[in-house]
Amino acid sequence: MSASHQLEVSAIDESGSTLSLSSAKLKSATAMGLRKGSGSAFVIPLSGLSPGKHELCLSFADRPEFVFPLSLVKESTGLTPRFEGAPPVCCPRIEKSIDTSGGATKHVFNLTFRLAKSHSEVLLVAGWDFSGGANNIAYCESYRDDLYTGTTYRTGAKANITKRIGDATVVTTFDFKTGNRSRAMKGSSGWFEMDRVLQGTVKTHLGNYKTPANVQKRYLDNSISIKHVYDYIIELGSKAPGALKEFHIFSHAWAGGPILVETYEAPLYDDGGARAAQRDPNDKDPRLKDFDPINMPRLKEFKAAFASDAIAKVWGCMATTIYRNLIRAIALAKSDTEKISFDWVSGKETLPAGDAKKYLQQTIMRSTYMARLSAAVGGGLKVYGAPPGMGADLRSVPAGGKTHNYMYVNNFTYKREFDFLRKALGTVPDDTGYILF
Repeated sequence: MSASHQLEVSAIDESGSTLSLSSAKLKSATAMGLRKGSGSAFVIPLSGLSPGKHELCLSFADRPEFVFPLSLVKESTGLTPRFEGAPPVCCPRIEKSIDTSGGATKHVFNLTFRLAKSHSEVLLVAGWDFSGGANNIAYCESYRDDLYTGTTYRTGAKANITKRIGDATVVTTFDFKTGNRSRAMKGSSGWFEMDRVLQGTVKTHLGNYKTPANVQKRYLDNSISIKHVYDYIIELGSKAPGALKEFHIFSHAWAGGPILVETYEAPLYDDGGARAAQRDPNDKDPRLKDFDPINMPRLKEFKAAFASDAIAKVWGCMATTIYRNLIRAIALAKSDTEKISFDWVSGKETLPAGDAKKYLQQTIMRSTYMARLSAAVGGGLKVYGAPPGMGADLRSVPAGGKTHNYMYVNNFTYKREFDFLRKALGTVPDDTGYILF
């Protein structure tokens, strides 16, 4: 009598308590139906399947679907499952047992996944550097590694930080250069990629941004957009409220938000257009109006995704020259009543320093993407971004056998502006030069 092979799949939390699986299935060329085994385990017969790559998909009531790529390898006794690459820390090995009860030989491969009691996730976005050669995914990866190890080199020297990624934390990355959304967990070596999914139907068109035809193609293509990021967060809030611990965007940026692929708004949707309140459906970049109910009808679920101690940060610049002109003029004033002059949008402006300071605080600071995101989520969400008028520098630190990559706002370049923000507004930057909005 030939031996049968089967997977037995279960999940537990950090304490060893059973997690309730809604379903477990093996996706392959032929979808396999599953039957529930004893207790909370699911049994997946391997007979009839073909050798090669498959995906083990685990569904829960209180978290997104977990996907674990497996290979079924043909051996003398039948198909044997193996993880694609180094296994995830949450399931470091596949235990094998042989059951000969009942006169038949049964090869059982047990996969027990140790996951977080409550789902935990970190979301990273890498914009495409359309005007240069920087690969923003490198900044995502360094930040991810820092949050796992609890150490960082972001100031140039090694320092301890709060560890925010555990063995069972899902790290989701949207890469606007490739157009992919990927999810990973810590692996026994490096990171274990759970899945990689193209957003939209085509990859980002990487043609030169100075050529109008290329800009138009990116605008019209059904490719990755900030809407894909928002929709992912909304679904996370619906499925696992409070799961999102950190949300970071590494890219070019301005006061209006991150610049992910440098698309545009058509006149109909731009300021003054008949549909100015609405998002342009072809526009791929974030806008200040994104969190208005007309553009985000599921704002409740979007807000629900964030943990009570969540952090969000827009890395990159806000190097708007007129903002820097304003700050430098205010900083030189000896009193709030002293009139100051500075170059502005339509030419030279003159007004009392106190009024200029109030405009900076109540209009400019509150009319940023960071401030809009913070107000939309509420609940004390800490949102950081570059100070008005300041640009970001890049830092690479070789240490520990690899290169660590960071963005930061240079305290020496903008010493005058930082001194003003501290003294006049009480605004203290973090260790990378970004401020809280």
